[in-house]
Amino acid sequence: MTAFARLTSALAKRTLRDPAAVFFMLAFAPFYAVVMGLIFGNDPRPEFGGVGYVDANLVGFSAIVVAIAGLVLVPIDLVGQRETGALRRFRATPLRPIAYVAADLLVRWVIALVGIGLMIGVGVLGFGARPEGSLAGVLIMAALGTLVFLALGYALTAVVPTLGVAQLIGNVLVYPLIILSGATVPLALLPAGVQAAAQASPLTQLVVGLQGAWAGTPAWTPVVALTGVLAAATLVAARYFRWE
Repeated sequence: MTAFARLTSALAKRTLRDPAAVFFMLAFAPFYAVVMGLIFGNDPRPEFGGVGYVDANLVGFSAIVVAIAGLVLVPIDLVGQRETGALRRFRATPLRPIAYVAADLLVRWVIALVGIGLMIGVGVLGFGARPEGSLAGVLIMAALGTLVFLALGYALTAVVPTLGVAQLIGNVLVYPLIILSGATVPLALLPAGVQAAAQASPLTQLVVGLQGAWAGTPAWTPVVALTGVLAAATLVAARYFRWE
């Protein structure tokens, strides 16, 4: 086993021992799908264009997982490690710092995508949801969105000074973004001005991209927007990330 594989395995075990990480990245999405499916069912409704609630909203639930994983869990974990000196000790090993970052991103990315896959399975097998488009397209968009928000988490980690600030900023950012994304409240129910402002959010673009892929009406705008955010977040993280 290579050093990178051993590091990835160690980080995976560490992450899976964290109850918050396991719940929000792995269990929350399928749990939320079950709850919402039991409440609203999936009978066709005119307000959802003739499809059921689960069909209309299932993939949008992914945005909740992605936002919490990137904007809350990543900064709290990494800033906490920075304050305790764990990251500084890692730099003393023969492995290059980029190996730690790559392994950490890979572990979080895979766990979050497994949670999203379980959520889709719940919707399809439990409530009869059926995509008009491509499941592969949905998973590709989910993979891109997850990577974008993990990069945003690293960028946030790079600029916040303490764990307390990371917790505050993460929670202040994540809930408005979720509400305005269309993942919980359909954008059509919000005032026109709020809808227009919400389009500037990367989380809204992710939901639009996911729902388009699911409904068979994919668009390039969300892909371009998310790719731009990924590039900007990567630049910030690379420029300002601190190990101690």
